[in-house]
Amino acid sequence: MSRRTVLGAAGTMAATAYGFGARAQEMNVRFVGERYPALEFYVKKLQSALPNVKVTADLMPNAPLKELQTITLSSGADSIDIMLGNDLTIANFAQNGWLEPLDDYIAKHKDEYKLDDFAKTAMSSASFGGKVYGLPVLTNTQLMAYRQDLFEAKGLKPPTSFEEYIAAAGALNSPSVAGTVMTLKGDGVLNEGHWYLNALGDGWFDANKKPVFNSPKGIAAIETMKSLTRFAPRGYTANGNDESTILFQQGAAAMGMQWLTRTAAMDRQDQSKVIGKINWAPPPRGGQVVVADTFAISKFTSRNKDTLFRLLAATLSPTNQREGASLACPTRVSVLEDPELRQRFRYYNVLVPALDKGATFPKFAEFKEVSETVTRRVLQAVTGEMPVKEALDTGAKEAEEFLTRRGVYK
Repeated sequence: MSRRTVLGAAGTMAATAYGFGARAQEMNVRFVGERYPALEFYVKKLQSALPNVKVTADLMPNAPLKELQTITLSSGADSIDIMLGNDLTIANFAQNGWLEPLDDYIAKHKDEYKLDDFAKTAMSSASFGGKVYGLPVLTNTQLMAYRQDLFEAKGLKPPTSFEEYIAAAGALNSPSVAGTVMTLKGDGVLNEGHWYLNALGDGWFDANKKPVFNSPKGIAAIETMKSLTRFAPRGYTANGNDESTILFQQGAAAMGMQWLTRTAAMDRQDQSKVIGKINWAPPPRGGQVVVADTFAISKFTSRNKDTLFRLLAATLSPTNQREGASLACPTRVSVLEDPELRQRFRYYNVLVPALDKGATFPKFAEFKEVSETVTRRVLQAVTGEMPVKEALDTGAKEAEEFLTRRGVYK
């Protein structure tokens, strides 16, 4: 094949891809994301969202996905057009300048796609440094699950303060039923500690990425967390989400924090002994973790970015989110407040206020790594291995040393 032939073929391919020639209006788009049922649903919607836009989707496990994204974006290559990210990858990629800010596109298309309908906390998960870098596909948060029958038998109402939470846990605790689950295995310490530190303390880090989890309010928050361990199941430090789910299903727990993705398991005919007995309420004082998976646009794509944005906005329409509600929690308030869905999914009745008062993880790329050190100290504090203040002060010193080595502090 001659050089001229090769160049001619390349020119034809480029013309086709960018909207010239015989297939004048077709745009070829590549999407990369994690493979799971909800995303497979949204990929199909993505592939049919706009006429003359052909979407090729590469779905894979999380680890190779992050590796592919990092290698591609760090090199400035345009081989990825749109991608799936989560809270931590969005922060990391945005901090590195690898993602396209979407604020101008949102302002331009706000009315057409009803973009002010997205839950604020879900949008916060897709933001970094005061700019929006994605549209949230699905969201997840923790709710306070409780045995409504046991509460009614004791004349109790769902707690709205930690004082009421502690009192209810004590009143309902017995040899056969734990007053509250505590999910502290793996990332459980991070998730559970996040609630206490945001609801009662000053959070994890301040705006300058300096530790505040060891402030007087933070110490008091973890002291409160520690005090509730006396009402937790034996071996609570070995309980992850699976174990806590089983405790609820077997009627061995009266209340506690539960991911909304676990709520359906409470009414599983083949697994649960408490069908219809579990209800949910917003966590007292809010502050529980809110996470979201997000569609984002590569900064380096050579495709028309306005068209890519409209592709994402059309995919996440209220109609599509309503259709996919059984696979994942929608991110649009109008869908979360849909009467039919509220009847199908009981937790929908408290989800909007819970999302409004939830809190995302700190918005800097190194948080996930530094949190692994900090949460080890939190666990030592909660279990009594170290005094709470000493454990948190040690964690703060280690966190600052780590972030200093990483060049976070300028």
